[in-house]
Amino acid sequence: MDTSELLRTPLTVFLLALILVLAFLAAYRIKKKWLRIPLRVACSIGAVLSGMLLAFMLFAGGKPNETVTEATNGPFKVLVRTQEFQHSGTINVDVCVTDSSNLAFPKHEKPQCFLHGFDFSGLSVKWLSQQNVEIAFDCGRVTTFTNSALVYSNGPVPVEFHAILRDGCANQVP
Repeated sequence: MDTSELLRTPLTVFLLALILVLAFLAAYRIKKKWLRIPLRVACSIGAVLSGMLLAFMLFAGGKPNETVTEATNGPFKVLVRTQEFQHSGTINVDVCVTDSSNLAFPKHEKPQCFLHGFDFSGLSVKWLSQQNVEIAFDCGRVTTFTNSALVYSNGPVPVEFHAILRDGCANQVP
């Protein structure tokens, strides 16, 4: 989950509160008193609740519990990042490729990542060759998977990597 997804919800709540406040102010222009009062009451309650929700979302955010493991293969490595937000029990997983010298997880994940999902069991990542990676798991939810990822190592020409996904969920009998 990137930062834009985290900010999208508080921004939506703020915009909802702003619309309710503007509707409250517009209620003063209504000439009929019996229409004006319920509209003002509803807008006031909605704006207060939206403001409280926004404050809760901003201050209760916190940092996720995060672990990063890596599998190195020469000048490149595959990183497996797991994140759990607010002890929710849902563990988000990202599998990306980067330079071995890079100490941080890739900031611009899209072109460098193979997989995004959550709640994987038995997840393993291994190199099959210089540019081929195998991602295997027993069970879990895949939200995004792509067979190739690009790393701009040194210069304008990227190095392309390929991934094979092995899903063991179909082999399990309930």
